Amino acid sequence: MADIATLQQQTTQEMTEVIESFKTEMQKIRIGSVNIEVVKNISVEAYGSYMPMYQVATITSPSAASMVITPWDKGLLNNIASAIGEEFKKEINPNIKDNSVFINFPPLTQEKKEEFVKVIKEKGEQFRQRLRDVRQEIKSDIEALKTNGEAPEDVVFKALEALDETTKKFTEQISEIYENKKEQLLK
Repeated sequence: MADIATLQQQTTQEMTEVIESFKTEMQKIRIGSVNIEVVKNISVEAYGSYMPMYQVATITSPSAASMVITPWDKGLLNNIASAIGEEFKKEINPNIKDNSVFINFPPLTQEKKEEFVKVIKEKGEQFRQRLRDVRQEIKSDIEALKTNGEAPEDVVFKALEALDETTKKFTEQISEIYENKKEQLLK
């Protein structure tokens, strides 16, 4: 069984990972200009398995509303185009031209922006839940130290207070990220 300092360190590490995952998810959501993160991890069928886009092609964004994907193996052009079509549920039609896949992203309508706000709100809640799950797991471990007689009650009480403070701090970070993204979207 770990000691309290180790558990506190584990809490910070796991919650930091949750925040980093949330930031990555937020980068995938387009707010106006195109971000390579939007397509980078789309799975493409290549060589009998599925690989992330960035492992089979060069991805560039020549303008704020377009993207060019150039596969290293030209035989993957159709697979890349169909993977993009599937990912964007046919809202975006990739064009194959000159051994590259060209994507033009339409400007975001107010309706689409509001839809994205709902998506980021849901994602924010999912990641808050992940923080609560980490908190609950660590809390159980801390309480087990008291039960097993490995830590006195006052030390456990202070550790639980510190755990709640840490959880609050990370939850506020998720709220800040959400609010910033929402503000950028609704500009």
